[in-house]
Amino acid sequence: MAADAGAAGAGSVFKWIGYGLLGLVGLVVVAVGAVLLLFDWNDARGFVARHASSALNREVAIDGVLRVHLGNPIRIHLEGLRVANAEWAQDKTMAEIKVLDATLRPWPLLRGDWELPELKFQGPKLILEKNEKGEANWNFGPPNAEKEVAKQAATPDNRGDIPVIERLVIADGTIRYRDPTSDIDIDNTINTATGGNDDDTVELKGKGSFAGKPFTLAAAGGSLLYLRDDPKPYPLKIDAAVGKTKGHIEGSIAEPVKMQGVDLSVALSGPDMAEIFPIVGIPTPKTRPYSIDGHLSREGDLWAFRDMTGKVGESDLSGDLSVKTGGERPLVKADLTSKRLAAQDLAGLVGASPRGSDDYPTRGKDKVIPATPIPVEKLRNTDMDVRLRGKRVEAPFAPLDDLDMRVRLNDGDLHFDPLSLGIGGGRIAGAVQVDSRRKVPAMRSNLDIRAMKLSTFFSETALAGQIGGTVAGRVQLAGTGKTVADLLATSDGKIGVAVDGGRITSLAVKGLKTNILETLGVAISGSKPMPFNCLVGNMSVENGIAQVQALVLDTPETLVTGKGRISLRNEALDLRIVGDAKSPQVFATHVPVLVGGTLGNPDIGVDPTESAARGAAAVALGVLLTPLASVLPFLDPGSDEQPQCGRLVRDARSPEKGGQASGKSGNGRGEGKASGSAR
Repeated sequence: MAADAGAAGAGSVFKWIGYGLLGLVGLVVVAVGAVLLLFDWNDARGFVARHASSALNREVAIDGVLRVHLGNPIRIHLEGLRVANAEWAQDKTMAEIKVLDATLRPWPLLRGDWELPELKFQGPKLILEKNEKGEANWNFGPPNAEKEVAKQAATPDNRGDIPVIERLVIADGTIRYRDPTSDIDIDNTINTATGGNDDDTVELKGKGSFAGKPFTLAAAGGSLLYLRDDPKPYPLKIDAAVGKTKGHIEGSIAEPVKMQGVDLSVALSGPDMAEIFPIVGIPTPKTRPYSIDGHLSREGDLWAFRDMTGKVGESDLSGDLSVKTGGERPLVKADLTSKRLAAQDLAGLVGASPRGSDDYPTRGKDKVIPATPIPVEKLRNTDMDVRLRGKRVEAPFAPLDDLDMRVRLNDGDLHFDPLSLGIGGGRIAGAVQVDSRRKVPAMRSNLDIRAMKLSTFFSETALAGQIGGTVAGRVQLAGTGKTVADLLATSDGKIGVAVDGGRITSLAVKGLKTNILETLGVAISGSKPMPFNCLVGNMSVENGIAQVQALVLDTPETLVTGKGRISLRNEALDLRIVGDAKSPQVFATHVPVLVGGTLGNPDIGVDPTESAARGAAAVALGVLLTPLASVLPFLDPGSDEQPQCGRLVRDARSPEKGGQASGKSGNGRGEGKASGSAR
């Protein structure tokens, strides 16, 4: 009992002590409240500014009035807030606010939450910029581990971590962004507005320059309260233009802070897709005007543009495209299909322009090889794996069959492999590499032409029915240079072509100022096709000069041979072509033909120094054909698709047989069925 009484007494003492402590705390709170109510907050401006300056390692000043009214909510009024810019910056002030009015609920602060029923900014101004070294003015103070941890801790993880701002009002706000490394200078105005349903929206309007082009922006999103507390995805609408490139984005983002749950419809249009690179960082060739749209989403560091449809020039385009960030370089993947692909729209892949020769640089007048610079920096900044399939390829001169191309780019090493194009019932296939990892880019190409029918190739042109034959060939070139023209001007390799069992009519050469075949002694008249057994051209390329090793046209009556060179340095032509009868021809003069000028403006004429009749009876055919012996392993004309050229080359290996050549006529059917080859 005594023990119980003692315990009860002790409990009573502790109880009264507890009540006394609570009373003391209450008196302190009342006293502090009384002091704060009577305190002039203007006297605290220096104290607040000094602590803010210390935290940011940047001068912070409050030039105007500071008032705080305690209560529920706490009301804060501040005028003339300034934050100094980085030392290297162009402007002395990074941020300033003319007037700030805020209301703050005190009790949520006890659990670490910020709830602001209202936040008003009058005339806020913010300048964000980078210098030439890429340093940003929003990096405050010298980097160290402690501040980095604090920075990460202060970064919200999701939309629920954003302070509760029930009503945000911004009037006459401006945001300036400058980045000389990307040639960006944008001046934005930011304001809030109330929609017809009384919902607040944040509106951002901007103008300036982006990548050296005029820039405009109009963006609208839901209120900050919607951003934080509404479980529905955050609505967003953006209209932007860079030069003549326009974009419209509309949709929602489930987690705007992390940019996750992106669900946006995107429409892009402009005069040239090459202008997209400065905007999104994806290297693209020059194109004609385009208009595409699709659905943009994001999962982690993977941005996906799916269900894309649209047109580029005269070509339709559909498929999926994705960009994976987070690595050393962005990785672009795409699987694209075109049901109708205009060959003209592929010109940008070789440095030319789909708009014609006036829209890309060359080495001078009458030049056609593009002098377009190799975009070294673009190729080094992005990795790519893009597949393009064209089900039907259309060209001005003939319909092509299909295109299958894969573009792979890794750290500046660009490969077109496979590169396959159906043409004239046959195919051009092979690979091309452009290595921009080197100080001077290097190119290597290996392309084959197989089983191309000239009758099919020209079937939809004025030459339909006038030309026939089966074409095979190969292009193997390797060079270095900073432009496409430089790559070819320094190239080494081989170029070869063979047309087997062909035919041609006089109408096919009617447009030439010199009837080259008639001048060479090849009898041809009217629309009746003249058959020929084989046409072979083989050139060896060294340091940009293509030297003719063999140029032979074998007809039933005449053997035409040529020599000379074609310069890939200045595009000059310098060829001399002569014809020799396989048997005496009374009226044939066989005047040599000279081909000069340039690739863009060839000049065909006769050699006035030699016009006497030539008798081929004394000329051994094998001697003329001997240069073709080196062509066989290159063109492989002995295959089934080149029977006549194969026979011609085999005869070249046995000059004694060539001397017994006959003048037997072909059957004129062409396409690999002509007869009368020299044997």
